[in-house]
Amino acid sequence: MSLPESLERAASELDGLADQIRPANGDPHRLLKELRPEDAARLLGWILAEAPDDGGELLAAWGETGEGASVLLSVSDEGIPKAGRKLLRKARHRLRSQGIEVGASHTRDLSNPSDASEAPARRVVPASDQFQATHLSVPDFRGARMGYLVDSHPSGGARLFEVRFDLGRGILDFKIYNAGRSKVRGFLRSLTKSTAQRLFEVDRDALRALVRRASRRQPADRPLPTAFVEWRSRLFGEALEKEPTPGDLARAALGPAEDATAALESVAALIADGQIGPWPPSTGWVGDRMQKGREAVEGLEGDARASAIDDWLEKLCRALYEQSDPALLAQHLDEFAWVRWQTDQMEAARALLAASDAQASGEGAALALARARVDGLFGPFLAELRVVESSPLDESEDESPVRAGGS
Repeated sequence: MSLPESLERAASELDGLADQIRPANGDPHRLLKELRPEDAARLLGWILAEAPDDGGELLAAWGETGEGASVLLSVSDEGIPKAGRKLLRKARHRLRSQGIEVGASHTRDLSNPSDASEAPARRVVPASDQFQATHLSVPDFRGARMGYLVDSHPSGGARLFEVRFDLGRGILDFKIYNAGRSKVRGFLRSLTKSTAQRLFEVDRDALRALVRRASRRQPADRPLPTAFVEWRSRLFGEALEKEPTPGDLARAALGPAEDATAALESVAALIADGQIGPWPPSTGWVGDRMQKGREAVEGLEGDARASAIDDWLEKLCRALYEQSDPALLAQHLDEFAWVRWQTDQMEAARALLAASDAQASGEGAALALARARVDGLFGPFLAELRVVESSPLDESEDESPVRAGGS
């Protein structure tokens, strides 16, 4: 169902609002002009409760205007199911990132006109200056992520900053796009509405702090992208040095799991299964180790081959452990904890935080994760390595070829 369809349904079900809802023809901004604040709050509450899939679009549009922001800040979330409350919480979070605070005194029942009339005056910047959005992707197998920062363009529309970065490899790419707000909204919505969600809304300063942290790991032989350098002081300046990253926010909100041993085992299983990580030092490193594995078992069979594989695995785990930075791996795990937090997987997030602490403080835990990372990186190759290829001409000794002719 689309937002216009949901609004038509609301017009049919909400007494006394049909004459205000229908003339707007599904336009959220026109809808605000047609409705009194208390009626807008009533409609928003209904949409969040009955059609949360369309609630995000309405919240995004209303959050761009002073009148709409007042409704978002003031509407009561009482009686709204979990999905709608989550959308409302995220919308209010966006307003907070713009300096508009939500306090207990701001949460009123606007269905009561006398309550609405007592709303305190609030300074809200014009809609043309207020459009912002911030999104962050799930890390890939090496830790690379996509970040999106959206700001209003001075000449109208929106400016979208797209940054691809890795906490271990620095800024990989940085691009800037100018487009209409609706087009930018549609683009971001298409990335966040997929079945396997890979992009999440994120605190603006947390993303900027994370990108700044990544930029400090830029290798000397790969300069920062020119566009990034041009915008660095404005978007990723020194003021962000002490700001928490998404992983820091997850740690502050949740804390690590109490059973570190169980947490380490569960995280190791996720890594070995390829669900997170496994963060290879480089793609070339993987290829080199595979070649050494082939050389180690060449011409061997049976117990000798199995022993050679075990020896290769032990050296491989040790090499991966020695080439890994515990602090960097801790950051990777913390960032995955933030992802799990966004999908309400609290225990999984706490397990990741506990594993992060364990591997950073002890060799045993770090080696256990190194073995899981090896399984994640080389699982299919290991299965191949354990198989001894035989010629199709090799037959059992008791099978004799049939001799043609003769008596």
